[in-house]
Amino acid sequence: MTEDAGQVRVCEYRRCGAALPPAVGRGSRARFCQDGKTWGRRNLSCRDAEAVLSDAESLRESDTELDDTAVTALAGQVDRVLEPARGLVETLTTLRHQLEATTATALAGRDAALAEADEHRLHRGRAEAEAAQARDTAEAAVAAAASAERERAAAVRERVEEEVARRAAVREQQRAEGQLAAVRDELARVADRADASAALAGERAVVIATLTAELTTARTALEEERGRGQVAAARAEAAETRAGAVQERFDTARADHAKAAAAQEAALDRVRAEAERRQAGFDRRLAELQAAHEQTVRSMHETTTNLGAELRAALGRADAAERELTGVLTVLRETPELPETLKHLLDRSAPAS
Repeated sequence: MTEDAGQVRVCEYRRCGAALPPAVGRGSRARFCQDGKTWGRRNLSCRDAEAVLSDAESLRESDTELDDTAVTALAGQVDRVLEPARGLVETLTTLRHQLEATTATALAGRDAALAEADEHRLHRGRAEAEAAQARDTAEAAVAAAASAERERAAAVRERVEEEVARRAAVREQQRAEGQLAAVRDELARVADRADASAALAGERAVVIATLTAELTTARTALEEERGRGQVAAARAEAAETRAGAVQERFDTARADHAKAAAAQEAALDRVRAEAERRQAGFDRRLAELQAAHEQTVRSMHETTTNLGAELRAALGRADAAERELTGVLTVLRETPELPETLKHLLDRSAPAS
């Protein structure tokens, strides 16, 4: 068989077909594997195995008449030997497909469980972030409420101080008015005494002048006290206005805090409910996957046990068939009617001892 350099070459043994090294240089080119590969119980090389098959084909195509009874018996023995092997191959192929399908199903279930666990962790992280944000909002509301409470307390203290100052101004005004009333009474008495005692006019004039000066001083003091009282009253009114504004801000902050607390509690309830629901679903899914995995493992163990039993039975049948084939070959070798070519083929195909 001639092949060009660089062309793909394969072993000419029909059951091998392995790729051969490319031909280099001139000379004869190997037609069969040279790597020590062997076939059958006699460890035939690719060249020898192809020669045996060629001899068998030449026997089938030869015009030499063989004994039909011996050939039929030989064919029956060969079929009995091959039949357990075919059944074993089919059984092993079926079991291999079942094992591959079971393994693929288990791996797919495992991947789905891992993906669901990742999604559960993602949702839990989001819920925790929302809860942290709600806590921050509540803390800010609490801080605003505390600040408003401090401002309200300061305004209340200022209003109390203004009230104390206003009461003091009122008392001072009442005292000044009392003094003015006393001065007026004294002035009336002086006028009466002046009208009654004209002789004492000079002295009374001095007294009147003095009393007039005192009256002027008292009036000035009264006017000043009245001015301070008005200022204190204005400050008290301003303090009351500021206290009212602070109270309004405090009420607003307290309402906002109540709303924020309610919203936070609702958000936390939703987050807890969602987390519990997802945790329950994850636990249920994990239990299902564990049960399926255990069932798969039990099925694989059962399949392996059955496969081992069938393999042992097939090996037993193969050994029995080999013994029967050995007996048939022995009988055929001892049959004198067989042609020499068939005897030579039987000697070459006999199993090694």
